[in-house]
Amino acid sequence: MVSVNRDALTERILVGERISTDDALELYGWPLEELGVLASAKRDLAKAKSYGGRGREIVTYIVDRNINYTNVCNVYCKFCAFYRTERDEDHYVLSFEQIDQKLDELSAAGGVQI
Repeated sequence: MVSVNRDALTERILVGERISTDDALELYGWPLEELGVLASAKRDLAKAKSYGGRGREIVTYIVDRNINYTNVCNVYCKFCAFYRTERDEDHYVLSFEQIDQKLDELSAAGGVQI
């Protein structure tokens, strides 16, 4: 592996240059705290450039929904309180019509993602 100068790599990342495979491998070896500081700095720069320079002041969100079409599972994870077997009285599998209804509800609420 090629030795990579940390300061130069940091600068390339912060200005938005594409990194090489060697650069990525170098980052893989960095302490987690240093990666976090770099990621935070990159995010701050990206936000500062967005929304006409007001990115640091803007918070965005999306409306989405997780559709659990069934609670039947055969893995039996010991930590899971959600799953049921087909023998359990309260197991379910949603029909296509029920899933369509949930999608309609999502759309009516302004949802954009499942």
